[in-house]
Amino acid sequence: MRRAAVLCLAVIAGSGALGCGSPAAPARIPQSPPSPQPTSTAPPVPASNPSNAMVTIDDPVAIVFRDGPHYGYRVRFLLRETGGASGAAIERVVVYGPSGSNETDAGCWRGSLRVPANGALDAFYTDPGADWLLYCAPGADGDVATPSLYVVVAFKDDNGVGGSVGVPVSTLR
Repeated sequence: MRRAAVLCLAVIAGSGALGCGSPAAPARIPQSPPSPQPTSTAPPVPASNPSNAMVTIDDPVAIVFRDGPHYGYRVRFLLRETGGASGAAIERVVVYGPSGSNETDAGCWRGSLRVPANGALDAFYTDPGADWLLYCAPGADGDVATPSLYVVVAFKDDNGVGGSVGVPVSTLR
């Protein structure tokens, strides 16, 4: 009898499906599959903007170029503050592309970047701006000539309240 009980325990532990001597094994409750975890290539949904600065991203474009066997994507865009109540100090820019995300921030820039209230900032938009940013200009890389890109800009208003704005980059040159 003891040997049968040990064998029964071994079968239960090994399969989890048999009831050894019981009339019926308990039904297994199906578990829902784990929710998918976000990947670094999926852009986040920008949070609501609690700041007084109403920043918009205008005319986003990516300049696509060959970089050996891969491609590089230089992202250009114009930032505007449209609310008039506060300017915005740019803290970081994240570009989401086919190979993940690439972030650049104020620690890499030569100086601070600010969008004045009711004004525009073209440092991320023009050739002189890209030259000023050097290797800290927003961009990404990947293996496709026509990538799906998304850019997110994080900022703080004049009162230190943070906000962010994001848009897809659908124009490629």
